[in-house]
Amino acid sequence: MLKKMAVTLIFTTMVFSTNVAGQSQAASATVMQAQTGDQLYPIEVNGKYGFINGKGKEIIEPLYDGYGYSGVSGGKVYVEDHAAKKQYYFSSAGSELFEYKLRGASVLFNDRALYTTQVQNADGSTATRYGYIDSHGKVSIQPIYAKAYNFSEGLARVNVGKAAGYINTEGELVIPYRYSSTSDFSEGMAAVMLAYGGKYGYIDTTGKLRITPRYDHAMPFSNGAAVVYVNGKYGYIDKNGNYLLTPQFSMAQPFSEGLAFVERNGATFYINKKGTKVIQGIRAGGLFKGGLAPASQGQRYGYINTSGRFVIKSKFYWADDFKGELAVISLLVPNSREEIRGYVNRSGAIVWPPASELPNGVTKPQ
Repeated sequence: MLKKMAVTLIFTTMVFSTNVAGQSQAASATVMQAQTGDQLYPIEVNGKYGFINGKGKEIIEPLYDGYGYSGVSGGKVYVEDHAAKKQYYFSSAGSELFEYKLRGASVLFNDRALYTTQVQNADGSTATRYGYIDSHGKVSIQPIYAKAYNFSEGLARVNVGKAAGYINTEGELVIPYRYSSTSDFSEGMAAVMLAYGGKYGYIDTTGKLRITPRYDHAMPFSNGAAVVYVNGKYGYIDKNGNYLLTPQFSMAQPFSEGLAFVERNGATFYINKKGTKVIQGIRAGGLFKGGLAPASQGQRYGYINTSGRFVIKSKFYWADDFKGELAVISLLVPNSREEIRGYVNRSGAIVWPPASELPNGVTKPQ
């Protein structure tokens, strides 16, 4: 029987997995080839980690001590074997790619993964430097950076000194070191700050300043719009820096599939890019992915369509956005405070954990 099952998602900029515990077996003995789907999802069974595909089929058995995962379609993953002091990288189809020393490198983005090494300075002290390996585990970009981040849209932000610039996947500096603060590229744009303590603007992938720095804070572009923060309020701009909606919201999520969840004057609702209230009566909401978004009207979560109708009933204790075919959900065990996290598909069926392994009395969506 399943004693405890949990799912942990990793979306941080630099991912070095910190999941812990126990011993595991060799990776070559535990991987099964995927039959369907092009995305893997992490699972935990009794403190051990593995991956399933979008149909709920185990592709990497949950026998490992940790994992790394990007959460994107087609993304590579790795699992950790603490006893062997290694981590094993796999394709989204479950094919083994290479092995690496434990905690030596992060998740692959654009077929590049961060790795670290220690270098000795002229005064005898040591410093950490960052470089990148490729999808074969070979060094592709030498470790010369004082700070470095994952690749996004073919570019990664790096620091040699205090200023940051951007390199391509070949390690070529394509945007010079001139920024005090940077962000990943999204939809061909990145938010940057020129001077420390200054305002944020946006550059394109050539480094051209497309939107003059004038925002207290600026978020990535999504669905052709970006959330910006000015004088204590959130608003939305287009890629020319024109306001779609002036700062007026106390909370604002990114646009997804033409809608965004916002709060104004204590009320929460979904709006379109004209600012019209499209869906009301929602207390908590998420991003639309493939026509569905997690939402709650009170105590439980379900999934709504872009018309605001609940197409997956509100039976979950918590629910996340869909990533591909599955979304993370949470169920409560009756008469306890224990949470069971699993995955639901777009039909509302729990694909993990299997129904036979759910404790008696756990609410199952219809």
